[in-house]
Amino acid sequence: MVLGEKPVAVSDRSSFSEVVDEACERLMERQIKYSIRRIQEMEDRLTELEQELDEFLFNKNRELR
Repeated sequence: MVLGEKPVAVSDRSSFSEVVDEACERLMERQIKYSIRRIQEMEDRLTELEQELDEFLFNKNRELR
């Protein structure tokens, strides 16, 4: 079990449908968290690329003068 996750508890009172629904909800939450993390990583990389481009263009303009 991963830290922060709820343990899976299956009781006789839970229907199979309820167990499947809960599992799907947890999977969707994990996918959302993963997607948000990947978007943040891509945003960070894009910022780096923009800075590199700015530096490149600045240096290129200095060479042309």
